[in-house]
Formats: sequence, structure tokens, C-alpha cells
Amino acid sequence: MGNFAWNSRRIIRILFESDASFRLHRSSKKDIQLSKKTVSSKLVDLSAGGCSLESAVFVPAGAKLNIFLDRSQLTGTKAGKKRFSKIVGVIKNSKQLANHKYRLGVQFEKISSEDRKLIDDFVERNERREDQRLNFPK
Repeated sequence: MGNFAWNSRRIIRILFESDASFRLHRSSKKDIQLSKKTVSSKLVDLSAGGCSLESAVFVPAGAKLNIFLDRSQLTGTKAGKKRFSKIVGVIKNSKQLANHKYRLGVQFEKISSEDRKLIDDFVERNERREDQRLNFPK
């Protein structure tokens, strides 16, 4: 039952641990000050509609971020030069964890069609289901 509640969203998300980084979007810089320009974080889960980041830095709900993901981790290739996705997202929730870190729930607001396709393909390749997923009309 817990697994169903966790993944009962319209957009499929998967658990995916990877390095990521973010910066404050220019629209949030006037209201929020961070100690670093670029913050290293851990990507915890991913979907084409958003992600969850674990960070040592608190960022409040409503803040906009520029999120950078290594595209080679999404494609599974080990290309020479790293290429990063730049995704704009808004924090929907920020929760303190027991280990002095924060879980940031991010909804994507601006994502290129190429990056969205990379994420969709990655999620489809890595989703673990024994039964076929049911799709309900919107």
C-alpha cells in the first residue's frame, strides 16, 4: 500500500540517486541568499514533471532553481565531455531530514524538449513494474 501511495501520480517517477547541482534562478535571488553560488546536491527521484533533491542547504518552498543534471547519466553513455541539462523548477516543499540535510521537492517549470525526452526514456527504461501500468483519462 505504501508503494502505491508513493507513486500514484499521473507522471511516473522513479528512485534515482545521482549527483546534481543547482543555483538560484534570477527571479529568486532578490529574496533568498545562499552561501554558495552553485550548490551540490543529490538527486533522489526523477520524473519528467519534477524531482526530489537532497541538499545540505535549506531553500524555502516557492523559490525557483536552475537545476543541472549530467545527461550522460540519463543516457547511460560515458561520453568524453560532460553535458548538463539546465532545467528551471520551483520548490513545492522543503523538508528537514534527520541528517542535517533537506529534501527539496521540485516541480519543473521550464525544460527543453530534448531533456524531457531524455528523462521520459530514462524513466521508461528503469521503471520496475510486474504489471502493466494503467492509464486513466485526464
